[in-house]
Amino acid sequence: MVLSALCLAWAYESGEYRKIREVVARMKVPQTFASQILAELVRAEIAESKAGKDGGYRLTRPPEKITMLEVIEAGEGPLKAERCALQDGPCTWDFVCPLHWIWDDSIAAFRETLEKVTLAKLVENDKALETNTFPMPDESHRPKAMQLLKK
Repeated sequence: MVLSALCLAWAYESGEYRKIREVVARMKVPQTFASQILAELVRAEIAESKAGKDGGYRLTRPPEKITMLEVIEAGEGPLKAERCALQDGPCTWDFVCPLHWIWDDSIAAFRETLEKVTLAKLVENDKALETNTFPMPDESHRPKAMQLLKK
């Protein structure tokens, strides 16, 4: 889902529609899977499709106006706790567990973080990664590999 949206975000400024084969090449997945993902983005009104020679897919809004929360929920549905993390079954007050409040707060924090990140930020990060200008954190699990790539 995110890769499809990122592919469309890269193309947003041109105003052109992206062919499904371009999205497939970027995502490295079968066309049928990419079609399903793009259809979900269209249903969520994040993208639009146009048939024909000049058709394809494109974002309905600027990447700065589309959050990661929207993109992820377009494919996964609402991010909320519906099942108890410790017990089998739905998360209800009748069967509240000791993890309930922590789990609920964690999901709320995750949603808040995703709401702050836009597709424009992902494009910015992706460009920096492609040009090896993305600042590698000291605690990264790949610092030696990245140092070798920069040589």
